[in-house]
Amino acid sequence: MSIVRLTFPDEGETMRQLRAGVLIVSLLFMLACAKDPHNLKITEQNKNNFMDSIKESKQFTVDEVRLLLAYQMRGAAGQAFGRSQQSMVGKTVGDLINEEHRFEEGARKEAESQERLAAEAKAKEEAVAAELRKAVDLSVYQKSYQPADMDAGTYEDYIVIKCAYENTSGKDIRAFRGKLRFTDLFGSEIYESGLTISDPIKAKAKATWTGSIKYNQFIDKDVKLKNTDLKDMRAEWLPQSVIFADGSKIGQE
Repeated sequence: MSIVRLTFPDEGETMRQLRAGVLIVSLLFMLACAKDPHNLKITEQNKNNFMDSIKESKQFTVDEVRLLLAYQMRGAAGQAFGRSQQSMVGKTVGDLINEEHRFEEGARKEAESQERLAAEAKAKEEAVAAELRKAVDLSVYQKSYQPADMDAGTYEDYIVIKCAYENTSGKDIRAFRGKLRFTDLFGSEIYESGLTISDPIKAKAKATWTGSIKYNQFIDKDVKLKNTDLKDMRAEWLPQSVIFADGSKIGQE
């Protein structure tokens, strides 16, 4: 009967081979990192010109280049306004890209949150206004410009607004307030102004009211309101509160 002998490398040889394998993998990894510009570390010496050393690289996407430029511009803008930016020294180019991506993502989410809150507030305001318009309706029928007239004792310019309103409720109204929002024909806001009318009006009665807005030629919205014809605008009445003659009240406090 033949005997088969099995031989094993000694433990020392196995460990040497393992260490050699790890060393090779490590060297390959280091070489890969060295060739990848994302792994370039920012130092005190290269922090102002590291972009020059990577500008010829084709390993960056268009968006990564944009993020790098945005990171630098944000830092420069912060310094211009006296804000200090966290040092980039010790970070890699990839770190800067990721940091700017996180910043933009946070800003986007914040903007979306603000837009959502604004939309919710506007929807609530319009819902309240729609309900209150059942009590008092109002429309603008004339807009004009009144320049200063020293001889008449008027020392400032005004935009004059004339409104017609109707008590559409079943009770006498003591006073009401709200806002007038002027928009262009596409719905973009031109001007918004508060309005309060304290003249009592009987149930189902109609009346007119004239108000004025102080005009400032250096404020864009004033200029646009003055120069846009009423036929080229929409005047939206947004009632906020109505006080009835019997003391009851509807709308906002």
